[in-house]
Amino acid sequence: MVCNPGGGTICAANRSVIEQRWPHIRKRMEEASGPKEVVFTRHTPQPTLFIDGIHLSSGYDQVCEAELQASLVPEESLHAWVYGVGPGQIPRVLLGRHRIKRVVVVIMNPGVAMQSFKYFDHSDWLSDSRVELVLGEYESDIHFPFAAVPSCLQLAAEPAARLRDLVFLELATPFIREKHSAENAELVHRLEENLKYVRSDGDAVKLFGSKKNSTIIVAAAGPTLSDHYRWIAEKQKNYPLIAVDAALRPLVNAGIYPDIIVSIDGNPAVASFFKEIDLSLFEGKPLVYFPIVHEDVLKLWPGKRLTAYPNHSLYKTLIKKHPRGILYSSGSVLHPCVDLAVKMGASKMVLLGADFSFPGRQSHVAGCPVHSEKNGGPMQHWVLNGIGMRVATSANMRGYLRDLEKYIDKHPRVRFINGSKDGAHIQGTTCLEDLSI
Repeated sequence: MVCNPGGGTICAANRSVIEQRWPHIRKRMEEASGPKEVVFTRHTPQPTLFIDGIHLSSGYDQVCEAELQASLVPEESLHAWVYGVGPGQIPRVLLGRHRIKRVVVVIMNPGVAMQSFKYFDHSDWLSDSRVELVLGEYESDIHFPFAAVPSCLQLAAEPAARLRDLVFLELATPFIREKHSAENAELVHRLEENLKYVRSDGDAVKLFGSKKNSTIIVAAAGPTLSDHYRWIAEKQKNYPLIAVDAALRPLVNAGIYPDIIVSIDGNPAVASFFKEIDLSLFEGKPLVYFPIVHEDVLKLWPGKRLTAYPNHSLYKTLIKKHPRGILYSSGSVLHPCVDLAVKMGASKMVLLGADFSFPGRQSHVAGCPVHSEKNGGPMQHWVLNGIGMRVATSANMRGYLRDLEKYIDKHPRVRFINGSKDGAHIQGTTCLEDLSI
C-alpha cells in the first residue's frame, strides 16, 4: 500500500479522491503546519511513518492492530466513527463488515494526515461511498460507537485537543469503573475501617442550600493558587472559601483559613496535608470527606466531620444503611468541591489554582507537601492554557479537566470563573482578570 516512498506532495491516487469528495479538507491539509520530524521506515516487515517520535502504526502486523482497535465497534453496528487516519487500516477493517453502512473518519491533525496521504495509498477506502472524512477541529463532542488510532490521538493538533481528551477519557472509562467497583478489596476494607466514623459523623447534606445566590471561592492546589492569596484575603469575608485538602497548608501559611475542607483520597500520604499547621484553628470548621479517606486524616481533624458519598457502585450498600449527601466525583478532589459549592447555592463560583496542568513546570502550589518541579523534557501530555499556548499536564489531569467541563455544561445557571490564564483553559468559564469581582 506504499504510494509515494519519496514523500513530496500528496500522492495522486489520494489527491484525486479527496479533491473530488472533500476539496475543503485537501485545502486544509495543505495549509496546515507539518510535523517537525517525519521518517519513512522500511526496516520492519511493514513500512510505517515515524512522526515526531511516535510510530504511526505497527511495523509488523498493521491489520491485527487495526482489528484490535476496531473491536470496540460492535459487530452488529451499522455505523462507526474512527478518530485518526493512521495508515488507513481501521477504516478498511470496518468497511469489510457487510452490515456497515457509514464510517466517519475524523482527522485529528491535518498536518499528520497529510503525511500519511503522501506515503500511503488510501484511495480504496476513501473512494467507498460509505465513508465520510471530517476535521476533528470542528467536532465538539465524541460519537459512538468508535475506534481510534492511538498515534493520531497523541499527535492531535491544538484545535482538536479537547476531542482527543474526550476519546482518551472514554477509552479509560472501563478501567476507572473497575478501580471504583465493589470488587476492589482495598477500597472495601477502607470503608469497613471507617464505618465507625460514618456512623457518628454528620451529613454533608447539612451544607446544601446554606449559601443561596452567593459567590463561592473554590481553591485547588495548582501552582497559580499563590497568585491569588491577597485577593482571597480581601474577599473571604463575603465569599465562602472551600479548599481541597492539598491546598490547606499553603493557604494557612499565607494566613488564609478556608471555611470548608474537602478530602476524598485513600492514599495515606494525604495525611501530610494536615500536618505542620495549627489545626486547632479549624475546630469550628467542617471537613467534608468520602469514607475511603485514610483514617489518619479523620483522626487529625479537630472540627466536625461531614460524610459524603460519590455516586459509585462501591457505595450502594452503604448509602442504604447510612444515607448521606451525594457529591459528584470523577477522580479529582476538585470535582466534589465544585459540586458542594453548587449544592450550597452558588450563583457564581471562582476557581483558583484549578490549573489541570503544570504552569512553570510546577506540579502544585509552593508549600504543598507534594509539590515538585517537572523536568523540561518534551511534553508527552499537554492542554491549551488561557491564551491558547500548550502547557504540560498529565493524562489523569486531562481527564479531570474534561469531566469538569461536562459538569459545567450541565449547570448553566451557575457562572464559573477561572482565576488564571496560565493554567488550562476550562471551557464554560470566564477569566477572573476580565471581570470586576
